[in-house]
Amino acid sequence: MRSRLSLLIPTVLILGLCIVLFGAYSPSSSDTLRSIHNQYETTKSKLGGSSDKALSTVKDLFSADEQKQLDKKARYAITSSVQTASFTAFALMLGYSIQKHNDLAAMGAEMVLLIREDGADAVTKENRTRLEAAGWRVKVAEDLEFENVDNSKIRAHHRHNLNKLHLWSWTEYEKILFIDADVVCKGSLRELWEIPGDFAAAPDVWWNVLTDNKFNSGVIVFKPSLEEFHKLIHKVSDPEYHRPNDADQAFLNVYYRFRYFGLPYKYNFNLIMYQFHRPHWDQLWDEAVLVHFTVRKPKPDPSEHCHKGCNEWEPMEWYAMLFKEMLAYYGWEKEIPLYA
Repeated sequence: MRSRLSLLIPTVLILGLCIVLFGAYSPSSSDTLRSIHNQYETTKSKLGGSSDKALSTVKDLFSADEQKQLDKKARYAITSSVQTASFTAFALMLGYSIQKHNDLAAMGAEMVLLIREDGADAVTKENRTRLEAAGWRVKVAEDLEFENVDNSKIRAHHRHNLNKLHLWSWTEYEKILFIDADVVCKGSLRELWEIPGDFAAAPDVWWNVLTDNKFNSGVIVFKPSLEEFHKLIHKVSDPEYHRPNDADQAFLNVYYRFRYFGLPYKYNFNLIMYQFHRPHWDQLWDEAVLVHFTVRKPKPDPSEHCHKGCNEWEPMEWYAMLFKEMLAYYGWEKEIPLYA
């Protein structure tokens, strides 16, 4: 009798969980299926192998087509990087905004985040738990080391950016879209998978230059390749490609010079345009897909918030509105301060 109860109780609990989830979302949604499947795997690990018979009953809830969809591997990766704990909130916002405007399962894509867990100001276990709750699949990578490159000489806020090169080794994906964590998505990313060539990026923008002849590496699309990965690692040590105090952007511009596909502004809509190229900002805002907060970062300290009167007040208040929405969605209002 006791053994039967030990099987029955977990089964009832898990079935109840599935009913709640199916009631809250559309049963046909691939995201819902994956959410329930993740709950199944989590519960299985908590209950232990002795409950496999009970859990198999739950797995039987999925049809053959649904199980095939759950087991299907993603063709594409939407990636970002959090190398310091201070950027965790930005990645939460980025992940939320991507999923708000994109059906990742239908696109054949998943969100994968490269993080650093060792060293000063690295991502903490609490940070990682939140990032995973926001939909990121987390991968940990150690700092890359390059011959004749002293990372300590690179500007502090760019010091770990060369770790981005790890992504070229992720050959399980056909294409990778990398987006800096300080970006917000406001539209569909689908057409980026159709970009021709092996590497694509949008032009950089400066206060006195609207269209630079170099690209901004905050949003790039590329085909991963182990051969290319090893070439990149080798070239970082070549002084003709990489100067000692440069991070990834200057290096990638030299490496891919004359052989990259140019993306339109809308895929790396640079905040500097708001103050210095306002007519273009206003004209292109509606079609912008990825808004990049380059020259001013949202801050958690209310005394540093940007309100009417500061140079970028309208985009910053737009960010604050979306950040509030994200906190409410995940129930984090009392755990994470408002970034604005």
